[in-house]
Amino acid sequence: MAVVPKPTTTRARILEAAWELVRERGTRVTVAEIARAAGVSRQLVYFHFESRAGLLVAMTRRQDVRSGFAARVADALALPPVEGLETLLRAWHAYVPEILPVVRELEAAVVTGDEGAAAWQDRMGDLHDAFRTAVEHVEAGGRLADGWTAAAATDWIWARSQPGAYQHLVVERGWKPGDYVERAVASILSEVLGPG
Repeated sequence: MAVVPKPTTTRARILEAAWELVRERGTRVTVAEIARAAGVSRQLVYFHFESRAGLLVAMTRRQDVRSGFAARVADALALPPVEGLETLLRAWHAYVPEILPVVRELEAAVVTGDEGAAAWQDRMGDLHDAFRTAVEHVEAGGRLADGWTAAAATDWIWARSQPGAYQHLVVERGWKPGDYVERAVASILSEVLGPG
């Protein structure tokens, strides 16, 4: 009698295949190709994820957990306000190179109307929420610089932290990754933090 993998094992196989294929070939990868790479039927993929968009959202969420990024966000938000914001910024900027090929594909999907746009909006929405929580802690601690509201500072930090900046400066202009992280974090903090 054959051993049937548990649904979570099958689900994980599908998500792993999706991550690798999107990383290699972009969001144009079909559900059929992902199913074939995972060794399952297309119907089973739809059973687990309902839609291609649902699969891509689950794929990116899984990567955040598997990489440890989700745990680093939670840890950062438990720290004192200024330290928490800085730790969160460092965690995000250090994570970008790991996910850059997939992130750029999902970002492009927003423009092309591909279902990958749902994954981009989901993950960047969660990032915005994490920045908002950190900034609200900074504001509650009296360290938000004059002229900033928590909402405006959150939007500014989120915009300044887009993966495209890493692409332009590190990949295209040849900046060292460590230099990029240090300058990005220092610049953002100098803009939104008041004297302490």
